[in-house]
Amino acid sequence: MTQISGANGRMTQTAADVVLEASAKGMADPELFEDLMRVTASLSDAPLYLDNQVDLLIDGPATYNAMLTAIAAAKSRIYLETYIFADDKVGRKFARQLMQKAREGLHVRLIYDSFGSLKSDDDFFAKMRDSGIEIVEFHDINPLSGGNPLNINVRDHRKLLIVDSEVAFTGGINLSSTYSSSSSSRKNQDLLNDGWRDTHVAIRGPAVAGFEALFRSNWLKHGGASFELVSAAESQVSAGGDIVAVLGSVGGDDEGSAIFHAYMDAIEKARKSIWITQAYFAPDENFLDTLVAAAARGVDVRIIVPGVSDSKLVLNASRSRYEKLLAANIRIYERNASLLHAKTAVIDGVWSTVGSSNLDYRSSLHNDEVNAVIFGTAFGRQLEQQFREDLRESQPIELNEWRARGFVDRLLEWASWPLEYWL
Repeated sequence: MTQISGANGRMTQTAADVVLEASAKGMADPELFEDLMRVTASLSDAPLYLDNQVDLLIDGPATYNAMLTAIAAAKSRIYLETYIFADDKVGRKFARQLMQKAREGLHVRLIYDSFGSLKSDDDFFAKMRDSGIEIVEFHDINPLSGGNPLNINVRDHRKLLIVDSEVAFTGGINLSSTYSSSSSSRKNQDLLNDGWRDTHVAIRGPAVAGFEALFRSNWLKHGGASFELVSAAESQVSAGGDIVAVLGSVGGDDEGSAIFHAYMDAIEKARKSIWITQAYFAPDENFLDTLVAAAARGVDVRIIVPGVSDSKLVLNASRSRYEKLLAANIRIYERNASLLHAKTAVIDGVWSTVGSSNLDYRSSLHNDEVNAVIFGTAFGRQLEQQFREDLRESQPIELNEWRARGFVDRLLEWASWPLEYWL
């Protein structure tokens, strides 16, 4: 049976109770909604969580402001897990805030990825440790410090901040000055370094407990000292009407990504629309076939991908998939106004996801990832509106024009195939 958790420990035995509540709030197609919830819940060790408030955060400035405000107001504990913790203006600002809280006696715990944060000086993290912050380095790859370079392929790609067990932040945004300006206010044409377009969410309510449990699991697995999770009475406070699933995946465990499987299930069940925004879109043939099948049954399938990328190999791997999708009447758009780094989707206006996971082999097989899946039309409408905003700054790819592209472009796409498993 699907496990459901709500405020004050409120529990139900099946998803049917949630469907009734959702229907009363105006969510369409209860049968589909129940099916989506049931399968998504089966992919997670945590239950589905009722009574949450999910706020959409667009680009770095809005996200950083919300995160720093939460840190400043913290009273007991701060847990941060991030792929990149850069030793730059943004990273140092976060470090100062965290160190101040540690000196005030709060429990501040940090997990950072060794490869993702490779450019950050050891002294940067040493200062944080000296202030009282507990730190775990995920898969140290530096042999000079006892690390194992062979660990380089399994990375912690999660972006997760939890404050006082009251609010959790997750999405695609690292701690780096790369995100320090909005994608809508670029000052120049340096698309790789000025105003990346990204998406995050702030979640309040019972679902925070699920993110906290995910953090604790990785913390203990990689050598952090044990700590107790907060009680249900402390964490499960009603905050709103959103229903949330917390999905995590573990790289290199040969079990496949729960996030990837949740995408597949939602796409297979879609009846009206599948709108995907993806920074690194290079899924396997099974995923592509599932999208093609959806389009064949009349579903409106649209995908926004970057027109410029920080990884040309991934960009070419993505483009190698265009012809199959375009031939199936799937609409593809390249966003060229700024570098697209978001990883989101909204399906039938009721199933939405925001997180760290890309749709490529690395996220599916090699990385630790985390995504929030949000059920409901209110959040779905917000994500659809942002999709429309991104469309305004994107160019459609037409099948006939694509087939007329040059030999060099085709060669680069072909050459990406042997490498994309490791990208």
